[in-house]
Amino acid sequence: MFMCGDMSLALIFGLLVTSCIGSGSTYTAAVYEHVVIRPDDPRAILSRMEALSIMHKNMDVFEKQVIKAKEKGAQIIVFPEDGMYGSGFTRATLLPFLEFIPSPRDFKWNPCKGPLFPHQIFDVQQRLSCMAKANNIYLAANMGDIKLCTKSEDMSCPSDGHYQYNTNVVYNSDGYLVARYHKQNLFELESTYFDKPKQCEFVTFVAPFGRFGVFTCFDIMFKDPALTLVEKYGVENIIFPAMWWNRNPQLIAVAFIQGWAMRMHVNILAADTRQLETFMGLTADAGSGIFSPDGAEAYYYDPQGRDGKLLVAEVSKPKKYSVEHLGKYHFPSLQESHDIFFSRAGNTIIKFVPLSGKSGNISVCFHSSCCHLEYVMQEYLSHELYALGAYTGLMPALRKLQVQICALFKCGSTSQGSCGVLTTTASTQFAYINLQGQFKTSYVFPTVVTTDNGLAVGEWAFTGTGILSSSGIMKPLLSAVLWGRMYEID
Repeated sequence: MFMCGDMSLALIFGLLVTSCIGSGSTYTAAVYEHVVIRPDDPRAILSRMEALSIMHKNMDVFEKQVIKAKEKGAQIIVFPEDGMYGSGFTRATLLPFLEFIPSPRDFKWNPCKGPLFPHQIFDVQQRLSCMAKANNIYLAANMGDIKLCTKSEDMSCPSDGHYQYNTNVVYNSDGYLVARYHKQNLFELESTYFDKPKQCEFVTFVAPFGRFGVFTCFDIMFKDPALTLVEKYGVENIIFPAMWWNRNPQLIAVAFIQGWAMRMHVNILAADTRQLETFMGLTADAGSGIFSPDGAEAYYYDPQGRDGKLLVAEVSKPKKYSVEHLGKYHFPSLQESHDIFFSRAGNTIIKFVPLSGKSGNISVCFHSSCCHLEYVMQEYLSHELYALGAYTGLMPALRKLQVQICALFKCGSTSQGSCGVLTTTASTQFAYINLQGQFKTSYVFPTVVTTDNGLAVGEWAFTGTGILSSSGIMKPLLSAVLWGRMYEID
């Protein structure tokens, strides 16, 4: 693990560990989408034994999946964020679920062999470590870390005398703790019961089959640690536990994660938690997968599903890559299309123009940024409305991130006010799509979603500024989105 500013140390470390990585060009990875077993009331205080009973029930499921994954040849398995206990706690009600987790930078520790110090509470860590050791597999999971503090030594110390961190842990195939990461970018209500680290942590580890970076869910929206791990620390594989809330059509979990892997040219092992009970008016309907620069090697997204899902796939080492090698798109000298209207996607008001025929070239601009679409439908269906949208500015629903969006949406109905509403059904197939955007950033992430929650893997290409499908998308299209992130002006 390295803190912000430790770039030179990271580069030296990278040179030292290169010889430790095996020469094999592939490895086998597993992720598990987990239906979490949580307290009946996460705002009720439980004893440590009651909390541990809940976590053991979840780990009972984990252990079965580890065995299955190993039988399928997996060398590493990832479990999701909040997979031990769910969400919706207070600081006090989360406390019995927490354990002190040491940094592997400070201690070489194998929890399966015993405690690090007398009277240590480490039940969860020991069981995870023993799972890894018994099955000769790398194992990544998410749990809660506690760090005691006092106001006399730390003016930022919380009033209850300790920090609580949303934490990823990774154990190697011998059971040793090799990575611990405290989530930097907390999402909405979790910031009321977890603490944000004072400094961002850039956590990496080396396995015989590759160099890995570690971050969690909402972190993927920010420069630190996600972008920096790839660009400065040179990781080619990402451990990504998540609890993703699919709120609007431009941010479906599996589609966005796939787009991030394609743009950043890395492998992402993404495990998501499915929480069936309603929380904040939503359910965590998840979406997990093993993603590469070529797209999804394996993925699962079923909003109506009520069971867990194990995914196993062979992953290749990414080839050397630079975004500058991607082609540039030269916009035609077209004026903005007529029939402009505005509609809401989540909490964002997007400017749209409708698709009005079987084929066309249309453009829409938001301030100085324009989006252009060339398209051909297999058949124009008058009972379905599609629209091309553009937006530049703050994304209020995501803590005021600066974004640029070009989006082709299937609207919820023939009403223009339904464009931007999350929908799951469509009948229109596209024989050709060329969606391009004028972006002020090189960090553009593409997403494509079809009916049956498909990602149309292999049916489209990312051009650096756009999405191109020369031979068409086989299944009816729900959305094609270019998501630009302007990190420098957040």
